[in-house]
Amino acid sequence: MPFSAVLDACVLYPNALRDTLLRIAEAGIYQPLWSDKILEEVHGVLERKGRRADYVIECIRQAFPDALVHGWENLEGSMTNHPKDRHVLAAAVRGHADVIVTMNLKDFPASSVEGLDIEVQHPDTFLCYELEHAPYAIMQVLFEQAEDTGKQGRPQLTVHDVLDELVRCGAKEFAHQVRQWLAESDEADLAARSRPTE
Repeated sequence: MPFSAVLDACVLYPNALRDTLLRIAEAGIYQPLWSDKILEEVHGVLERKGRRADYVIECIRQAFPDALVHGWENLEGSMTNHPKDRHVLAAAVRGHADVIVTMNLKDFPASSVEGLDIEVQHPDTFLCYELEHAPYAIMQVLFEQAEDTGKQGRPQLTVHDVLDELVRCGAKEFAHQVRQWLAESDEADLAARSRPTE
């Protein structure tokens, strides 16, 4: 069974980062988790930015019906991290998550997760870990992510374009490591090896 990760709202509203994280989950590399409150926060940010909030949240819910954590509310008051993010830690505890993926590391001090067997990781760190442990699966995700942009009425992106977007989302080291992979490999061969076999 893959390990599980609560995705904080802050890693779900940047389009490129959300797309990469959820595609990796679709590949079965990890089990994503969130609560209704996390998705409400994502919806609010997307709505303020003029994006298709209802559509995005509905797609997330339909793609990952088992990701929703219930019954976290009665744990929130006992959490000791930053008050605005206690609901995230409570969901992680209730959902037996292995990791919380968040930009807001300072809101989850080590003392707040001591004894809970939960790691708190920046998305850049999380993605680097995935790349180290499942490199060809991650490469497949990135090639497909780039290829699919042409199907969405957008200009066709390359993998390097996707990496540029991820850098803007804070995944600088991950992008650097992927570029190293590409530089050391034949890109066409790597793309072929990254595709699933029939």
